[in-house]
Amino acid sequence: MKRIAFFALVATLLACGQLITPKPSPVATEGTPTVALAVTLHPTVTLRPTATPRPATPEPTPTPTMTPTPIIYTVQPGDTLLGIAIQFEVDAESIQVANGIIDPRSLQIGQALIIPEPEDSSGAPTATPTPFPLTVQGVNFVENPPGTLWCFGEVANPGGSVLSEMVIGVNLFDANGELLASQAAYTALDVVPIGQTVPFAVPFDDPPASFAQYQVAAISAVPLLGKTRYALTLNPVEVSATQIGEQTYRVSGQLENTGTDDVESIKLVVAAYDEAGKILAERQATLKVVILRSGARTPFQLDLTIPDATVSRYGVQAQALRAE
Repeated sequence: MKRIAFFALVATLLACGQLITPKPSPVATEGTPTVALAVTLHPTVTLRPTATPRPATPEPTPTPTMTPTPIIYTVQPGDTLLGIAIQFEVDAESIQVANGIIDPRSLQIGQALIIPEPEDSSGAPTATPTPFPLTVQGVNFVENPPGTLWCFGEVANPGGSVLSEMVIGVNLFDANGELLASQAAYTALDVVPIGQTVPFAVPFDDPPASFAQYQVAAISAVPLLGKTRYALTLNPVEVSATQIGEQTYRVSGQLENTGTDDVESIKLVVAAYDEAGKILAERQATLKVVILRSGARTPFQLDLTIPDATVSRYGVQAQALRAE
C-alpha cells in the first residue's frame, strides 16, 4: 500500500469524569440505532486488495536460500493499525492477518507486531488496491469565522463487512484542474456498520481563497474480523433541539444501553442537516460516564454553531466498548 502523503488525524474528544450509573432491571436488546430529529428553526441562522498468491515453483536444485529477518515493531502511544501500515508502506490488512488481530482498536502499548514484507516490486506489476465499497454523501463546505474551511459529509457502508478506521480524503482544485490543497481525516466514529452511515469533518486550516472543483472520497478502511469489543447498542432517546443563540443550537437527550453488556468509552456524534441532506455542522464528544450498565441511561448535550443556514433535522449516533 502506498503512503498517503496528505494524511492528517482529527481527534476532537472531550475529557471524561468519574460517573458510574446504577444497574437497573434488564431490558430487551435492540439493534444499532440512529435518531433523526426533525425541528423547525429560524432561517437566520478497498475491500483492500487481497494479494494474488504467487505460485511456488520449485528450484531445479535444492539450493538453500536466506529467509529475510522479519521486521518487529513495538506499538507506541497514539499508534493505530492504519498509521503503522502507512509508516511501513504495507497493507493494514496484511499486518492484521500476520498478527491475528481481530479488533484494530485492541492494540496495546508495547505490543510487538510482525510487519510483513511489501509486495515484490522486482519488475512484476504490483496489484492496484481495490477500495472497500464506501460511498460519500451529504458533502458541504462551511467556513468558520477564524478562517478554517470545513468539509462535512457522511460515509455509507453498503458492503458486507463492518469497517473501522475510515479515512476521508479531500482535494481542492482550481478551474483548470490544478490541485490547490489536500487534507484527510478519520470519520467521527470508529466503526461504520453494514448498511449504515457515519459523519466526517475534514478541516483546512489554511484554505485557498477560492476553488472551482473538489474531490471527496473514502481512501482507506480496515475490516473488523470476528467478534470485537465495539458495542453498537446505544439508543438515543428523549432527544430535543433548542436554539440558544442567533447561530447556536443545543441538542440534548439520553443514551440508553439496550445491550446485555455494560459499556465504557462512549463516543457521541451529532450532525445537523438541511432539506437537501447536506451536513451543515457536526460535533463529536466522549461522554463523562465511566461505565454505562446494561439497560441504564446517561444524558448528553452538545452545542452546534450553524451560520447562515436553516436546519431541517439532526442525526444522533453513538458507539462504545464493551466493559472489561
